[in-house]
Amino acid sequence: MSELPGMHKVVVMTALTLVAAAGAHAQVSVTRTLRIERIQTEIRVDGRLDEPVWSQIAPESGFVQTEPLEGQPVSERTEARIFYDDRNLYFAFWCYDSEPAKMIARFDTHDARTYSDSVNIFLDPYGDRRTGYFFSVNARGVQFDGVMAEGSGGDDPVDDTWDGIWQSAARLEDSGWSAEVAIPFKSIRFAPSQTWGINLGRDIVRKNETANWQLVARFDGFMRPSKAGLLEGIGDVEPGRNIEVIPYASSRIRRGAFDAREDGEKYEGGVDVRWGVLPNATVNLTVNPDFADTEADEINISISRFELFFPEKRTFFNEGANFFATPLDLFFTRRVGARLPDGQPQRILLGAKLTGKVGPWSLGLLEARTQEQDFRDPSTGLIDTAPGANFFTLRGKRDIWGNSSIGFVTVNRDQSAGTVGSTQRAHAVDLNVVSGENIRLVSQWAYNQNETTAEGGIHRMAGGGAFAYESNTWEVGAEYQYTGRAFDISEIGFEPEVDRHSADASIEWKPFINRNGIRQVFFQVNQDIQLDTSGLTQDSGSDADLRVQFTNFWSVRGRYSYDLVRFNEFTPAFGRLPNTRIYITPIARLFVNSNENRPVFFNYQFRWQKFAQFRENFYGRGYTHELALNARMFSRTRLEFRGIYVREFLEDGTPFQIRRLFVTRLAHQFTRKLRGRILGQVANDRRGQEFNVNSVIGYDFTARSAFLVGYNFQRRSPGAPGDLGHELFFKLSYLFQF
Repeated sequence: MSELPGMHKVVVMTALTLVAAAGAHAQVSVTRTLRIERIQTEIRVDGRLDEPVWSQIAPESGFVQTEPLEGQPVSERTEARIFYDDRNLYFAFWCYDSEPAKMIARFDTHDARTYSDSVNIFLDPYGDRRTGYFFSVNARGVQFDGVMAEGSGGDDPVDDTWDGIWQSAARLEDSGWSAEVAIPFKSIRFAPSQTWGINLGRDIVRKNETANWQLVARFDGFMRPSKAGLLEGIGDVEPGRNIEVIPYASSRIRRGAFDAREDGEKYEGGVDVRWGVLPNATVNLTVNPDFADTEADEINISISRFELFFPEKRTFFNEGANFFATPLDLFFTRRVGARLPDGQPQRILLGAKLTGKVGPWSLGLLEARTQEQDFRDPSTGLIDTAPGANFFTLRGKRDIWGNSSIGFVTVNRDQSAGTVGSTQRAHAVDLNVVSGENIRLVSQWAYNQNETTAEGGIHRMAGGGAFAYESNTWEVGAEYQYTGRAFDISEIGFEPEVDRHSADASIEWKPFINRNGIRQVFFQVNQDIQLDTSGLTQDSGSDADLRVQFTNFWSVRGRYSYDLVRFNEFTPAFGRLPNTRIYITPIARLFVNSNENRPVFFNYQFRWQKFAQFRENFYGRGYTHELALNARMFSRTRLEFRGIYVREFLEDGTPFQIRRLFVTRLAHQFTRKLRGRILGQVANDRRGQEFNVNSVIGYDFTARSAFLVGYNFQRRSPGAPGDLGHELFFKLSYLFQF
């Protein structure tokens, strides 16, 4: 590999120096302990808190702010009381408010982000300070729940695809509001007679305030399991069998599909099963799953030489996804039942998985089978057959050194020979080291066994490592990744760029000012480079980013990037691959964001850039306007809009094309159980246009059973494989719990 640029070295050395200097300023909080008692009594979960037991239990108080003033007492009096009996863990919250008329309380569907006054509960029943459950109830009683795995990456560590069966209610009062929660032991996995982790929180939206019983640092941003308080006193309780059976029946009527064979009526049936086979482990089984009610992907008008990433939205694969996560995306669940060349997804016959924790081991085991399926080859118009495939994944991770871990994963796809798909296998080991509250080191190395090329050895490997330091004032990161040119996981994972040495280093300074109208400043510099394995530069660039957040929680951000990108030289025809050259692609961006805790908020971005598009045989310049608008109306309605307008010019200023995308979501909560949503999208460019609608009205019997009626429409001009035409569907599922 060629030597990295001098600026890259300077960034890394400066980063390490700053880590040493800033470490002394890291804030350390005292771990609080809460001891509860077993009390046998009757509780009606209605939010009234009128049962005698609530006045007999000493309240928990002393909540402290994370935002806007870290470490300061909560601005409104907040108290919580907790006890348990043989079946449930009970919580009561008194949320006093000096201005109750200004409280924000909105209706919405289960797991929606309501931007309302809320109370939050984090529980770590394993007591491992790594994972846990998150429960939230807003002032209208709307539930949000999920599982949390520290170190899972991303801005939001909560996986909200987990839906537990628990009770909650809230009540607005003259002096504030109150909430009552009952969490059945059989709805969660835990280690009997173990000290649990716990944290409690309150959100006061109009004040942009978040406060917690156990201090949460501003740079943490969420209730980290490793920094939770301790819950003692729970004993002699069992999680129970916790068997859930959810059969479903569905039908759909389709007209005007691109492939006429898809027109007509279809009737389906299947079943999902969840079984708490061990106190800390769950088995999930799905037979002939149906995903008709899964929201459609948003149209992506980005033009890239690499495959675009679309997130997984199917519940079976999302639930427990943290047990399979690794630094490299070796297992991308959207490969299971992926779309065939005619645009139709390959049918999944069955799937089974085991997720959970046994002693120091976290385990994830998944098996899925797709069926053999005919499709029409869009290039020839002939009928072809995609063989069925079997997917198997085993992920294991062992706790070591406090909050660190070491793990392995094997991902396998087996199928008979066919024109679509292939047998692939990849295996990897990884190491995650956490040092104190601020430093993390992550590394993973993988090897694939595919026979797609004669090359072997290191060319079939991929891996690297990343270093991260984070505090209230500094963030420092550096990473390196190698991907061999024979490393092919295109049928099982997501790693679109191969034949690469990639390196990146960044420093961010973010002083908290909180005066003269400025709340916080964020300044970041970044240097990255990608070389192919022969030493040629493929991509390199430097970035400078400045963001100012004001005391009203608006923010303005400017970013400038100077990049060099290697593309094929452009020729009038692509009959042969020409030589490559380096293109200069500077980008200047301006962002304006309003306060997202207000009933109406927006995000605006302007981008000017020079860029290359190999697909379009184009190198030139362009500018982009992007606006995202969110409005929460009448306490029950949510409207989201996103529009993108891109105008492109050749180097000599000649107009080349205009690209547009408009996305609108509208959701309304008619009652606590009756809901509706609609997603509409339209996009166009010089190649044509696309329009689709994805809508559903649902009545929720419980968190995991409902009756749904939906209408979907998709049409592209010119027509393309996968166009749905018009589709009307019905689905009934019902939860039986044992």
